[in-house]
Amino acid sequence: MRKVFVAVLLAILTATALPVFAADYPDKAIQVVVPWKPGGGSDISARIIGDHMKNLLPEPLVVSNIDGAAGLNGAYQVNRARADCYTVLWEHPGNLAVAPMVTKAKFSWEDFEPVAITAMGSTALIVRADSPYKTAADAFADIKAHPGQVRWALALNAVSHFTFLNISHSVGKLNVMYIPANGDKGRIVSLLGGNSDISTVGFASVKPYLESGDLRVLAMVNSERSPFAPDIPTLKEQGVDASYDFLYSVFAPKGTPQKNIEVLTTAFRKAVADPSTREALKEQSLVPYYRTPEETRKIWAKEAALYKELAKENGLLK
Repeated sequence: MRKVFVAVLLAILTATALPVFAADYPDKAIQVVVPWKPGGGSDISARIIGDHMKNLLPEPLVVSNIDGAAGLNGAYQVNRARADCYTVLWEHPGNLAVAPMVTKAKFSWEDFEPVAITAMGSTALIVRADSPYKTAADAFADIKAHPGQVRWALALNAVSHFTFLNISHSVGKLNVMYIPANGDKGRIVSLLGGNSDISTVGFASVKPYLESGDLRVLAMVNSERSPFAPDIPTLKEQGVDASYDFLYSVFAPKGTPQKNIEVLTTAFRKAVADPSTREALKEQSLVPYYRTPEETRKIWAKEAALYKELAKENGLLK
């Protein structure tokens, strides 16, 4: 009788000590598709959080970089994957909400199931250190005084393009010369090489150039001041109603069982709350930022509505 009691007690203790997950999920590795090359904010956040989920799930998260077509190649792979939460997408609104809108893609962000938002990155409006612009107002005034002459580096139909369009809409149409430059690195190189005059990039990318004195930030393009640049005001604080937060979000294929999504979002919530995860994110200038599936859907819907209006206004809607 005592042996039976001990066996039952051990079973109860073991069950309560294990992470919470459905009996049948996950029983194999979960592929996390980052639709960009390694090294960017999406890739870094996915790897940090995935690494800190090892003790929360019985199977690992494995990051796969599938880049191309402004993030649509990777998104397509997830969109066509089996709806079981073993293949998920790691993306932020300025790409997945924008790219299908301005191309002939047969899917949109709404053709996925939101799982969570996990982290947030900051955006900076930058110029070279020798630029005559000391504030965002200086730059916008000069652009208006010299239409079509100031060179703005951006990636057409991507985040940096729509961030510019939002700023332009907010200050009353900025007529600039577009200088195509993909990725934060491409835009920074364009500025440093004298091929452009102003741009927006992720703060983590520009930070080393601020420390070296090669570049300067005119404003943070975030909804609130960045904890990594507390002394730099946002555009909103300077009277410009425009912002962009890199909200690193996870999506599953449409029709994925809610029980699987619940397992994964619970693990993300625990991972983001863990002090070691938060410290690792902060070392990369990323803010821990967990949001539930429903909160994620509402945030993305609001962002997508803004981008749709900007696309219509500028004749970009397909």
